[in-house]
This record gives sequence, C-alpha cells and structure tokens, in this order.
Amino acid sequence: MSFDFQAIIQNMDALVLDLGAHHPAEIMVILFLKGGWVIFVFVVIRGLWWIYVDNIQGKYLGRVQWALLAIDIPKENLQSVKAVEHLFAAMWPFYESNNLVEKYVEGKFQLAFSLEIVSIGGYTQFLIRVPRSHKDIVEAAVYAQYPKAEIAEVEDYTLRYKDLKFPSDEHDLWGTEFTLAKPSPYPIKTYPFFEDKLTQTFADPMASMLEVFNKIGKEEELWMQLIITPIKDSWKKEGYKIINKMIGAKAEGGGGGGLLAAALAPLHYVANLAQEFIVYGLGYEMGKEEKIAKENGLPNKMLYLTPEERNVIDGITLKISKIAYRTKLRIVYLGKKGKLVKPRGAGASIGMLHQFTAVDQNSFMPIMKTMTKANYFFVKKRVVIKQNNILRNFVNRSQMGGWGAGFILNIEELASVYHFPVPEAVREGVKRVESKKEAPPVDLPDTVFEEQNSQDNVEDYMVAHRESVKAEPPANLPV
Repeated sequence: MSFDFQAIIQNMDALVLDLGAHHPAEIMVILFLKGGWVIFVFVVIRGLWWIYVDNIQGKYLGRVQWALLAIDIPKENLQSVKAVEHLFAAMWPFYESNNLVEKYVEGKFQLAFSLEIVSIGGYTQFLIRVPRSHKDIVEAAVYAQYPKAEIAEVEDYTLRYKDLKFPSDEHDLWGTEFTLAKPSPYPIKTYPFFEDKLTQTFADPMASMLEVFNKIGKEEELWMQLIITPIKDSWKKEGYKIINKMIGAKAEGGGGGGLLAAALAPLHYVANLAQEFIVYGLGYEMGKEEKIAKENGLPNKMLYLTPEERNVIDGITLKISKIAYRTKLRIVYLGKKGKLVKPRGAGASIGMLHQFTAVDQNSFMPIMKTMTKANYFFVKKRVVIKQNNILRNFVNRSQMGGWGAGFILNIEELASVYHFPVPEAVREGVKRVESKKEAPPVDLPDTVFEEQNSQDNVEDYMVAHRESVKAEPPANLPV
C-alpha cells in the first residue's frame, strides 16, 4: 500500500487556505459539517459513559460496610518482617474477577485495603481498614502470624474532620501524595537489605519512622496511609521489557511496528554490526563461552553488563517474581493553627521514606501537584484547594482520587514500608512503652545490700526489677 504524501500535503494546504478566509465561528461550522460531528458525538458519548460508570460505582461503594481494625503487637513480638509479607500474601486472594454485568450494571469493582499508621498527640497506632465482609479473614491472617496480637475495631478517627473545609480559622494542614521516581518494575530498598550480613543485626526501618510519629505534639496529628488494591500479573510485562532492553534480547510477541519498523530494520542491522565490530575488535578471537552464546542465539549483552546493570536486572527480576498491589501513598500532618512545625511533621515525613531509596533503582518522591504548597500565582487559593483535596481523598480512602492511579509494590516492598517493629527496634529507639524505677521492697533481706554494697549494683538491681507501663492513649482517641 502506497501513499501520495505530496498530494495529501497539497490538499491540506488548500483546506487551510480555504478556512483562513472565513470567520472563526464559520470555520467551526464548516469543520463540524465536514465530519467533525463524528468526533463531537464520540466525545459526548464517552463523557456520558464515564458519568454512568462513576455513578453506579459510587452507589456500589455506598453499600459497602467497612471495619477499622487497631492492631497492637506485644513487645515480646518474636516475628520478623517476613511475617507481615506472609500477611499481605494471605490478603491478596481477595482479588475479584467481575464479569461485564457485575462491572457495568451492578457497578462492582476491586475493593482496596488501607494500611495506616496514625499519631494523635504522639500516641501511635497501627490500623488496617478492610471491608466488613473480609474482617474475620484478615483477623485470622494476623493471628496466624502474631498469635498474641490484640485486635480491636475502633471508630474512624478521620470522621472528626469529615466536614472540615479550608480555609479554616482553627486548623492547618500539610499533606501530599507520593509516587515512585522510576517505573514500577524498579524496586525500592526492601527489608533484607537493612540487615548487616557481617554482624547479623537488623536496622529496622520502622524504628526511625515511629520516631517521627512519636515526636508529634499534643495538638498535632500525623497520618500515613497506604491504599493497596490486589492486581493481576499483567504489570510484570513492563518489567520483562526493561530487562530485555538491557540485555539486548528480542521482545516477546515481535512483529509489531508496521511500516516504520520495516523501514528502520536495515539501520538496526547496520548498528548491530558496528557494535559487534567495536566490542570484539579487529582480529579478536571470540572465547569459547561467547561462541556458544552466539551459536545458541543468546543475548551477547549479558556478558558485558556492568555490576550496576546486573544489580538492576536482579532487582527487577526479584520484584516481578512476587505478587503485588497497586498502591496510593498519602501523608497528612494536621493540627491547630499556629501549632504545626513543618520540619517536625512535613520534612521528617518525607525524610523517613528516603531510607527506602535504592540509588540505582527506585525511591519514593512527593508529587508536587498534590503537595499543599504553591508558588508565584494565586498561592493561597491553590493551597486551599490542595488542602481540601488531600483531606477528602484521605478520609474517603480513595483508590483513584488525587494524582494518577498510583504505583505498584510487591508484598516484600509493602512489608518493608508497613510492618510491626521487631524487638530490636523497640529496645533501641521506639518508645511504645515507658519504664519507671521503683524502690526495692521493704522486706528485702539486708544481706542483699551487703553483697551489693556499691551504688552501681543497687542501681542495677532496681533497673532489673522495674516495671514496664504502656503509654496511655490520649482522651480524644476514638477507641
């Protein structure tokens, strides 16, 4: 099939010259009558269809009942972060494959879970919001990994601010959504890389995160939310494409590209010959393994990858080997007007996520279009709009609200960002319990002090016999 491009260009020039002699309103009418009405009708039908789908999905969502579960793990928790990874694996089978009638008549869609860490006046709580129909199964999954866990259904703490609108005379808010710096197949730094292989010690990333939450003032609140939606494995195709491109392998299901690909094929062939000439050099004798690789059609680039490239390929391969969730990450820092300390809440919140940065792979970054900050024009008005948007999306646990559809984290990455602190982290820095010293009992034999007559020994004795008292939640916590 051949095209007379010159004739097409001449016809377009004639059309433009003809339209240029008319009034803009006449131009619109002419374009509409000459076939533009088809585009208009398509746009209208498409818009009406979106409105219809949004309406029936809203009605379906309104019928869903939710349960907000507060989870308290005892200090003597002996489980590793791997247990939380198993927990997310147990929750993934809630994926629902709806048929066309369920989707476009009943409005059903895949529901999501909400993983939340909340600090109200410095009192930190782990929460999971689930559909009430899934409550018992989620509780069973938690107890399977943490038999001594305490799970209680609590009131939704965000409902106190459901009717809050900005600008407000009493409250101020900072918030943002996060995304990944690179495409989703590139992994973030996960919990196995926080373990020192030499000393076998685990630097729990949750310890530094909880330090941020615990330092929140009495009239402040810090919320972190991970909306996770189970998805199929189709997202892994992008990972395979990245790997194939890095190793020089042919993409699966070739044959695409049409006329353009056919036209560029000779150029690709010449480029490959030039690359091979440069790599091997004149008169270079190929090694035995390289000859076998070339005879078998294996990608030669595998032999010349840098350590960084191999690390990236290994990371992507590991990520796509596990099941995953589509994720939306939000953080809100809320409090009385004039009481917010941005470095303590906003700056520290962004900083605590930097520890998951894999320099040669992926990292979290705030989405500036959602952050409650603006420059240059209409600053106050734009900030108010962003404040209302981020609060509304957080309270509604919106899967699609905000910026984009989110990103993808597998269960290992999710467990790295959201897990219950291990004993080492609690002992080193996480102030989940407070300790107090007490005087020795009055009936203690004098011989004990005769044997431990030094002040240091007495101090050691009292420390060894002190009691641990759990911090009391604030009065306004909706438990």
